[in-house]
Amino acid sequence: MQVQDYPRQEFVLGDYLADLNSESIVSGTVGWDETSGALPVRHVSYDSRKLWKNTFFICKGINFKRKYLLDAIDQGAIAYLAEKDLQVDIPGIIVSDMRRALTLCAQRFFEWPQRELTIMGITGTKGKSTTVTCLRDIFDAWLEDQKLPPAGLISSIEEFDGFSSQESVLTTPEPLELFTILRNCVTAGIDYLVLESSSQGFKYGRLDDIKFSYGSIVNIAEDHISDIEHKDFEDYKAAKLAMIDHSEKLLVNLDVEYSDLMLQKAADRQIEVITLSTREGVAADYRAENIRSTADGLVFDVISSHAPERNIKDLFVSLHGLFNTENALIAIAIALESGVGEASIRRALSQVSVPGRMMLFPTDDGALLGLVDYAHNKLSFEALFQWLHKDYPRHRYVAIFGSTGDKAVNRRPELGVAAGENADVVYLTSDDVGYEPFDSINADMTPYLDSYGVPWTADPVRENCIRDAFAKAIQLFKETGEQSVVMALGKGDESSVYKNGIYEPINSDVTVMKLLVEEYNAALK
Repeated sequence: MQVQDYPRQEFVLGDYLADLNSESIVSGTVGWDETSGALPVRHVSYDSRKLWKNTFFICKGINFKRKYLLDAIDQGAIAYLAEKDLQVDIPGIIVSDMRRALTLCAQRFFEWPQRELTIMGITGTKGKSTTVTCLRDIFDAWLEDQKLPPAGLISSIEEFDGFSSQESVLTTPEPLELFTILRNCVTAGIDYLVLESSSQGFKYGRLDDIKFSYGSIVNIAEDHISDIEHKDFEDYKAAKLAMIDHSEKLLVNLDVEYSDLMLQKAADRQIEVITLSTREGVAADYRAENIRSTADGLVFDVISSHAPERNIKDLFVSLHGLFNTENALIAIAIALESGVGEASIRRALSQVSVPGRMMLFPTDDGALLGLVDYAHNKLSFEALFQWLHKDYPRHRYVAIFGSTGDKAVNRRPELGVAAGENADVVYLTSDDVGYEPFDSINADMTPYLDSYGVPWTADPVRENCIRDAFAKAIQLFKETGEQSVVMALGKGDESSVYKNGIYEPINSDVTVMKLLVEEYNAALK
């Protein structure tokens, strides 16, 4: 996103140096004279392809080359930030912690926009995008009634800054992109922002100076373990628990594993806790009771132990899967605590839809149910299959999925086991393979599928897999009457796959599945 025009305060290079010195991360300065500190900084950038006159250029990344700085100087860079002297003819600030330095510089350049926003943060291994969408939709309904701008959004699916919406690349953007969105939200007159927080966002300091009025860790399970993400589960868990350090009030689901750690850390930090539960007999500030699954979604009662006037009877949520009760309850509790009324909550959740999340496409004759979901790890696979076994117990399960390349290698055997235990047929396909060969990724999953005797085939083109699975399921129904669930997992409504450093455009799983079912239903008529 591009930063929108706003009345800017002009800072000089010395201001940035003072910020960095205040945290004792400056190793020294190079090429500095008595006039350097007064140099006006009109732009801050770490992309040598996006520069203007009077840019403070940040030299970051393991693949950074001195040539990038030379190119930046040719295009108007007047100073640079780096972790070593790059021996050029402009002033440089040398720092010992580039990640922290980058966040400090981004904040100053965009004039600390987070201080003008009420920000709500959600993290977790599974369900955070759904929770974020419920929360955003509730606040949008409430704000619309007051004729106020809608809430800003930063999620793994979408970014909205008050001026435009775009598909996300990273769940939590890098600092310059993050603060661009925050500044645009302020410029657009937005008061509330819902932010989906990744473990990487916490670990690498992108969220260092963000404070959440309400924060929640939806759940924690092993994920993102690799040489370039988290070295082990303890590191990943610590990153998730960092949400507590950023929250003024913390919502804790008592039903999830590690809720005791969340409560203990919150107590140590003296942070107010709001508890939730969907289980019978568990004492909590907010409870979901009388939970029912219907053809159109979920229905349940919301019970507030401390404020009965907030109770909501027979609340309909247009999401499938009993596990989504927990996600919706977090959003409802935050809304009620913030003063949002029942009418806004009902209206928003009655039509809430998460693009690419638990999207169902049934054929009119019952031959198959097309399902698209972002499920991509052990916890999400297990929750999905648990729901299928309950609501579609006599169907044949066809799973189409892949695993990311270069990272999160711990997922692969877990996906193989989960699919092996539950699926009848598996198609292995691409899911942001990065620089790793497609067959190499699959080789970490196929032994588990083989051990369970699950037939599988592999094709890197997702659309080919969906079309083949669909056609065979229809043929099976015509020949035997057996019904199938054909599920495309991992990519949801995303319109690209990441391969060899390039985002290649694709027809999203939603687009393909929806088209196949619509064409089939039309032919029936």
